[in-house]
Amino acid sequence: MLLSYNRLKELTGIETNPVELAELLTVLGLEVEEVSELNKKYDKFFTAEVLTCEKHPDADKLSLCKVSIANSEYDVVCGAPNVAAGQKVVLGIAGAVVPSAGFMLENRKIRGKMSEGMICSQVELGTGEDSSGIWVLPEDTVPGTPLADYLDMNDTIIELSITPNNADCLSHLGVAREIGAHFGKSIKYPEIHIKENDKPVAESAKITIKESSKCPRYSARVIKGTKVTESPEWLKNYLIKLGLRPINLPVDVTNYVLMEIGQPMHAFDLDLVAGKEIIVKNADDGEKFITLDEKERKLDPSMLMICDAEKSVAIGGVMGGQNSEINQNTVNILLESACFDPSSVRKTSKKLALQSDSSYRFERGTDPETTILGLNLAAKLISEYGGGEIQKGIIDEYPLPIDRGTVTLRYERVSHIIGVDIPKNDIDTILSSLQFEKQGDDAISSVWKVPSFRVDISSEIDLIEDVARHYDYRKIEPQYDSVLNFGKTEVPAKLAMPRLRRSLRDYFVMRGFNEILTQNITDPASANLFSDNPVKISNPLGEEMSRMRPSMIPSLLKVIFNNIRVGTKDLAFFEFGKVFSYTGNPDVPVKGFDEQECLALAISGNNAPRQWGESERETDFYDIKGIAEELFEFLRAEDVSFEPANGSEPGFTANAMIIKSGGDKIGVFGEIDQKIARSYEVEIPVFAMIANAEKIFTIKQKPGIYHKVAPFPGMKRDLAFVVDSNVNSGDVHEVIKDNGGNLLRSVDVFDRYEGKGIAAGRKSLGYALYFSSPERTLTEPEIDNITKKLIKEIKSKFNAELRS
Repeated sequence: MLLSYNRLKELTGIETNPVELAELLTVLGLEVEEVSELNKKYDKFFTAEVLTCEKHPDADKLSLCKVSIANSEYDVVCGAPNVAAGQKVVLGIAGAVVPSAGFMLENRKIRGKMSEGMICSQVELGTGEDSSGIWVLPEDTVPGTPLADYLDMNDTIIELSITPNNADCLSHLGVAREIGAHFGKSIKYPEIHIKENDKPVAESAKITIKESSKCPRYSARVIKGTKVTESPEWLKNYLIKLGLRPINLPVDVTNYVLMEIGQPMHAFDLDLVAGKEIIVKNADDGEKFITLDEKERKLDPSMLMICDAEKSVAIGGVMGGQNSEINQNTVNILLESACFDPSSVRKTSKKLALQSDSSYRFERGTDPETTILGLNLAAKLISEYGGGEIQKGIIDEYPLPIDRGTVTLRYERVSHIIGVDIPKNDIDTILSSLQFEKQGDDAISSVWKVPSFRVDISSEIDLIEDVARHYDYRKIEPQYDSVLNFGKTEVPAKLAMPRLRRSLRDYFVMRGFNEILTQNITDPASANLFSDNPVKISNPLGEEMSRMRPSMIPSLLKVIFNNIRVGTKDLAFFEFGKVFSYTGNPDVPVKGFDEQECLALAISGNNAPRQWGESERETDFYDIKGIAEELFEFLRAEDVSFEPANGSEPGFTANAMIIKSGGDKIGVFGEIDQKIARSYEVEIPVFAMIANAEKIFTIKQKPGIYHKVAPFPGMKRDLAFVVDSNVNSGDVHEVIKDNGGNLLRSVDVFDRYEGKGIAAGRKSLGYALYFSSPERTLTEPEIDNITKKLIKEIKSKFNAELRS
């Protein structure tokens, strides 16, 4: 939707510049698509006077003109048949960009004669439909006026993308209300004074509503003796700025009312309305109707029609018909201003594949109280510029008055939801400025009457959103220190989760993973694999969706199967999802549920794309282990360890490890049990990690410390030990780290061997050690002393032998 900055400024009295206003509108929840300055569109176009006009010597259809802009004269070659000396025209000079075509004008020769500009038509300028010749301006036009000034186009157009819940903002008035509420200003809308004759409107027309559920209100006025003429320049320019095409005065006025106050209207030729009666009823089955776009539509009884005593004349809320449209012979006008049921208009518009500016608004909901305002504004303008007399009174059929009702707001709830303590008086001021009326209050809550134009308000949370918008989202600061550090504030950890969740999403995506989103509802067979008593749904859509999942593994395997089925087996994906279980008495589900968020990831197929520099290799346990290690490195986890699962984890083989933090289990990774995988028709190895997301979000972190890069050479040592087969390499690794001193920079396992040359029940573990100092070059004796100490410690703790 396009809006005029100048008009918004007039309505609100604000001094904010267009860029600042666009930023404010975005903060208020109105998405700004574009801000464009209209005067740039007509840069280097001027009103001008044709001083002389002669035939081109080498072209019958071209003329040589001398054109004056103020004190400057230009030679112009013109091909228009209606150009003549003495005319006032629009001239574009070198550097101007023709709006309709997008090309830039430049000085160039045409049939041997230099042309220093272009005399333009309305179509070329985008100001009208006349393409038969140049646009001839009124004789009193002053040459040299910039076209933007002449057209009153020194304006900035703000294009908004209005979401369905902001139906009240589909007009200048609606957006002005939001701006005024933010700045505490009243809308400066002009009063409308109607001059009526003495003849009651009821003598000229009648309204009957037979389908009040689809049309709760229908209002009308009658104007007699008017003249269908062109609109005044200000009105045409207003519509052109907003992307609408001027047609004639009555139609332009209804479009003006639509853009000004958001009330769709329609003007009928009263003399073409049989019986001078409007009947609002459903269409006949199979009825055919020709709309204003000259297309025949086939109707059905679900569609609401506006009819006269003999025929249908409009599709209710969507589009008028050819058989009653305004034409040059119209002298008597019936103005319609109604309120239609959004659902009815939406269904009709969809069935007919027909959308109009009116249906766009009716589908979202309009204010029933603006029907009269719209009628008065339109009648005033038509009679003022087209003449005629306005019949006395308004026909206003309102069988089903709409009351938006009241909503109770708890002040403490506002602060709880927004996360900021907002004083009670500030909340009341915001809601009052948005035209909510307080019906009563006490120390903890207040009751507010919803204004008629707020079709989106139905509950307390809607009011809280309005408070947040106008309190200003920019004032609501995050309650944590950084992406990863949460422990420095007193805010509950759950408030910090969304930020880290987003950070982890980015982390995995940057490492080649795809995010998936799966159902947290599953079938009984899948649920029973991981729980003896899965949570049951009391009203399931079907047996296959009757249990809340107790594990993420079935969801992962189903996604893998679907990909394998279409030929993709090299997979790496992750998901933040929830699992459910009973924690107490299953007969008391509200108190007995445990809902836990998990981080789940899985890999399968080859570990890397096929390439010339490296042979293909299937993913294995060490790939998933490396992913887990890198994840906790990224999180700077202070105390995380991996322990063998030894077959204790449901859904995993013995080739799995438990993840612990501070002694508590937070997850598991390893190979998915092949028997379970095959039950989902997955025949390839799958490696996964399932972790408690909430524990990851609150994991204790090491401080970030910068270590200077050592400018001195380091030293390497390789140590291999023969130990009992049940000794974990990680335990040996920890002993080396704990006893290696401050010169030890890294320890890596480079070998594990069992077999020939090693006694039964024993294995060999090889470790690569790297030493360095940022302050000096190391000596062989000091490194030898450290390694001797390490060898002695490992021999003592693990009954180890140093392998030569």
